[in-house]
Amino acid sequence: MAVNRHKKHLVIYLEDRPYRGIVNGVKTLPNVNDQVIDARPPCGGWAKVFAELEDNLRLLNAKPEMHALLLMDFDNDFEKRKKRFEDMLNQHACKNRVFLLGVDEKESEDLKAALKQSNNEAVGKILIEQCPEETNEHWSNAHLRCNAAELNRMQQMGIFEWLFV
Repeated sequence: MAVNRHKKHLVIYLEDRPYRGIVNGVKTLPNVNDQVIDARPPCGGWAKVFAELEDNLRLLNAKPEMHALLLMDFDNDFEKRKKRFEDMLNQHACKNRVFLLGVDEKESEDLKAALKQSNNEAVGKILIEQCPEETNEHWSNAHLRCNAAELNRMQQMGIFEWLFV
């Protein structure tokens, strides 16, 4: 089912297939409103995720109900990716509706091993199962703790109010 573009919705730009698995796991949870999630096909690299965002900035600026989430590997250089993200959005009206999350490691597969999960769908489930009430201890591991400020920003911007049921 396609999202209703006239209501609040989240478009997710994915770096690669493992992130698709994580999102698929998230969407299966009963506390997630999967009808507001539009996960795009994997882009094939973090630079292509940024390019996809750039290609869609005009649409994001024009559609106040549209929100975006970029999921990518930070390749042990979170600060550099975060700066590029912020610089790209600095002059755009949509900047408070676009978010960046990822794994601060070379590959998202490293997260699967760190969480001792057999597949990426299971990773998605354990990361989100307690949201929006709280983030669980899994978000505190070395691969994900860089996301704390962005998760807080998402909550402050009201995303959790309509993303979770």
